[in-house]
Amino acid sequence: MEGNEVCIRYYEDIPTYDFFLQNHLLPNIPALIGPALTKNWKARHEWVTKKENSNNNDNKNQPEWEPRLDYLNEQFGKAMVNVADCIERDFTDQKRSDMTFEEFIKLWPDGRYYLKDWHFVRAYPEYQAYEVPHIFADDWMNEYWLQENKDDYRFVYMGGDGTFTPLHSDVYKSYSWSSNICGIKRWVFIPPGDEKYLKDRFGNLVYDLRNYDHQQFPNVEKARKLIYYQRDGTTIFVPSGWHHQVDNIGMTISINHNWSNACNLGLTFRSLTSDLYDVERSIDDLRQSMPPMEFVQTCQQLLLAHSGWDWCIFVKMLNCISQRLSKQIKSPDHDEAEQQPPLFSLSLQPKVEWQAQQILIVLEEWKHKSAFLNEYLKQEGLDDLIQNIERSLLPLLKSK
Repeated sequence: MEGNEVCIRYYEDIPTYDFFLQNHLLPNIPALIGPALTKNWKARHEWVTKKENSNNNDNKNQPEWEPRLDYLNEQFGKAMVNVADCIERDFTDQKRSDMTFEEFIKLWPDGRYYLKDWHFVRAYPEYQAYEVPHIFADDWMNEYWLQENKDDYRFVYMGGDGTFTPLHSDVYKSYSWSSNICGIKRWVFIPPGDEKYLKDRFGNLVYDLRNYDHQQFPNVEKARKLIYYQRDGTTIFVPSGWHHQVDNIGMTISINHNWSNACNLGLTFRSLTSDLYDVERSIDDLRQSMPPMEFVQTCQQLLLAHSGWDWCIFVKMLNCISQRLSKQIKSPDHDEAEQQPPLFSLSLQPKVEWQAQQILIVLEEWKHKSAFLNEYLKQEGLDDLIQNIERSLLPLLKSK
């Protein structure tokens, strides 16, 4: 590890859920978990092979495993994937293109191209390459989107040596977890609050911490940085709102989920509020030229296009979770396998009453901040959802 300000706690054995909740989810602190978590995954057995002479490799920053290209091509060669060119910048991201996985495999060793955001489970639902670790199972984002059957935040990444992901924080200020199937990732973490040092006077964020204009970004060195090398087989927990940059060493494969729950609900809600404020500010010159509800509707459309969510999606997610919590507390011993969406064990989530309270707190703040919220939801045919949420959750606060 480099740097001396902060360190990531490493667990050789998988922590219990209660321990992980109290020491990482609630305080929003990163963690690294050893290969015990991934050792039984199909991806760790069938997607990779041990490199020759890896047992004699004294350099701990070189991978021990590499992809089985022929096997992967045989299994998934015809799949369509999205690939980033790590040399060509496209605003705050990298230039992307679609190609077959077979085409990507030919480019993979070059160290320029990075397959990103592959919705692998949606593409191959029967393959079962991995299992979601129990400490990450309480996942509201994927629970909602899988119920909607429109999207998910479960990804596979594959990159060549030297490929990277620019500095960013994760979508919706969600948590994420990332398991290395092979290769090494060099993570640079910036604790929440210190991202202010990584912006220029216009609010633009540094694109690449390895190469930037020191005059444009004069304060970068003031930011606390946590730098860690994540080895083959290990899993890293990325807390909400921690900016990070990731560089690949060797040919890498990782499995990643973005996720959220009651523990970071306040952070995700404030992210939605911040995104909306940015949209409103960007078109503020139009505010006086249109009726108030037309301005609200325009902002919501732009918010959805820019950030991938809006008021409607957020309230529908809260309603989805609220209905599940209400059913779960009434029949906690019901056969989980028969539930749609799946109900997680009560032992693998915070107390239901506490979760209900977090949702209700956010609803009150939301209604207080957003004068047009109820009117807009009514216009979108969702006027009963907030009342449904409250009717579902308020009895839970009195259940014990």
